[in-house]
Amino acid sequence: MTPNTSTSESILVRGIGMDTRKEAVFRMAFKMFTRRSYRLLDAGDERPPTLAIVDIDGPEGTLLIEQFQREYPGRHILLTSISPLPDSMFPVLQKPVRMETLFPALDLLLSKSPPSPMERPSEKSGATVTPIRPQMEVPAPSTPSMSTTASASPTAAAPPLSPRPVPALRPEEIRRFDAQTGLLGQLQIIRRDQAAAVIVEDQHRIVLRIDPVVDQVVLLTDDEHLRSLVRDPQARLQMRAPSNHDIPANTPTRHLTLQSLLWQVAAWSADGRLGQHLQMNAPVQLKQWPNLTRLVMLPDALRLAAFLARSPASPALTIKVLRVAPADLFNFLAAADSLGLLRYDTAEKSENSILTTAHSAPAQAEIPSAKRNFLGRILARIAGL
Repeated sequence: MTPNTSTSESILVRGIGMDTRKEAVFRMAFKMFTRRSYRLLDAGDERPPTLAIVDIDGPEGTLLIEQFQREYPGRHILLTSISPLPDSMFPVLQKPVRMETLFPALDLLLSKSPPSPMERPSEKSGATVTPIRPQMEVPAPSTPSMSTTASASPTAAAPPLSPRPVPALRPEEIRRFDAQTGLLGQLQIIRRDQAAAVIVEDQHRIVLRIDPVVDQVVLLTDDEHLRSLVRDPQARLQMRAPSNHDIPANTPTRHLTLQSLLWQVAAWSADGRLGQHLQMNAPVQLKQWPNLTRLVMLPDALRLAAFLARSPASPALTIKVLRVAPADLFNFLAAADSLGLLRYDTAEKSENSILTTAHSAPAQAEIPSAKRNFLGRILARIAGL
């Protein structure tokens, strides 16, 4: 659930054959992944790397691999390529590379012994090399564990190269949930009132101790049990004032922030459902980016944050433009709304009203529409839909 689950010793990675833009993408991915500590070495850093990620599509791809093997014999190598490369002696991750497939591939790579330096497939005595080809499409919608920020099964399957299809969603298939009920509703009351409290199960077992003033939570149960309480409508949870004897000595506890707890509990509560206060064809907008480096990484969170922070868009339009799974969008909206990051037009919450184009993007209004890029022209029209 918290970033401190990462290991203390960094796994040093050398990027080879990449331009600065691609290196920046990997740096951001490594920063956001907390189950293990990866660090992309700078060009002038002479520390020996644990592994190399090589973009093989350049004209000198093979030469760069041979040079790396001479300098660092016995180190792991992961290739990225637009092509499958079925005869490669090294594991291959097909582009476009996604967080959901990068880290399972790295985990699998680090669990195996690296090939001998300068070895070729034809030189192996009858051995068959099977390149790593983790599935590139996002797995079936599911809410990740609070203790990790990226997980996916490295299923060996050739990924399709065609774009994502637009998910089909009929109005009668949309399920709803009430964010004001259950554990999520209690947490939002505590956050609103800024008063310390404990959450008690079955009138005696303390599950959470919360101090919203300092944004701190003490968790006295594991993720699986907490998730079951979130999704059980019959769970008997109560709020009460804390005392000095709430947590007995030697009780296993975990510490996290109230923001990270709200974000995950909201995604669990949504469970692929849309909040009752949101409409499929009414625009929503992010007031600001969620701090994704300190929150559980939900599927497609980066793309959704970038899209909804720039201009308002309805859930229906967001699904159509980004081709995201509706369940993933609904979980993201619930998580963002739990932290007060979402704007939507309601009579009860005038402070959440969607900003007009003149207020939300003054710089863009000064740019002639003919000079905007294609995506910018599309997004500029969203506010009026």
